[in-house]
Amino acid sequence: MNGIHKDRMDEIIEKIGHIGAQFGPLPSIASAQRRRCWAQQIVSSLRRISYTDTLMTRGVNAARCDPNSGIFDPVRGSLYYQRNGQLDEAVWLAFVLTHFGKHAVDEWKLAANVYGSFGAGPVWTFAQYAANPAGFENMLGANSGRLADASNSGSFSNHRKFQSKKPFAIAKTFRTYYEWQTEFGGFRDRMIATHASVGQEAHAAFDALYKSMKGVYGFGGGRLGRFDFLTMLGKLQLAPIAPGSVYLDKATGPLAGARLLFFNNRDHSITGKALEPRVDALDEILGVGKQVIEDSLCNWQKSPDAYVYFRG
Repeated sequence: MNGIHKDRMDEIIEKIGHIGAQFGPLPSIASAQRRRCWAQQIVSSLRRISYTDTLMTRGVNAARCDPNSGIFDPVRGSLYYQRNGQLDEAVWLAFVLTHFGKHAVDEWKLAANVYGSFGAGPVWTFAQYAANPAGFENMLGANSGRLADASNSGSFSNHRKFQSKKPFAIAKTFRTYYEWQTEFGGFRDRMIATHASVGQEAHAAFDALYKSMKGVYGFGGGRLGRFDFLTMLGKLQLAPIAPGSVYLDKATGPLAGARLLFFNNRDHSITGKALEPRVDALDEILGVGKQVIEDSLCNWQKSPDAYVYFRG
């Protein structure tokens, strides 16, 4: 660990030690080992966010947008579109990357295959999808066998592992998401309407967008897809938004982490709505942001006594 990260680790461990002053003694983090383990997860989360910040300062090759290239990367591709004034394409690609995610082994393989018609047809950009949504659904149907074979198509990331690869499910996700993005015209129009409704404060705008996505299949029924997508829009500067809450209602891993932290168990009778104010208040002590808190709690509860690096 370099000096900068060691200093940050020491700072976070000290701040974790102050949590009890507000909430009372917490047996879950009474040991130095547990405090250090959670601090390591917080630093890992901060590193992942700082990686995106670093990308913002670098040039982007146009091939990053091309699912048929060897360097396809939808995060960088979204940045490329944004820098070239194609906001709808940038937001659409951010949706694609969030829906499929980056798998620990397959990386962007599944996203590239669906976005690029398995290398045998059109690339389903925002403009291409808008012109022929039926063609996209036909492509999925024609490749149903490939989709069912993970060795061929690739896999969802860990955050998206419960999503279906059946053509009808992917088609419905894309269709309902497209309807959301274009409800007011384009994404810029969606933001204008949001600001007109709730104002331009970043947390309020995030919350309004989060609630508005309930109808997006594969996103609206839970919270992780919406949370990951909208935080990505904020990190890539595609929208002036930031989460003002961890949104624990309907959460799984972060909620399990919150239960462990505050009650030293995983009692499922303790609801996300009940714990959400407590977890949100942690940011006043730790000062790392809501996304880092929810991500680090999710990973810490999987292995609270020994640090494990989680990805994909």
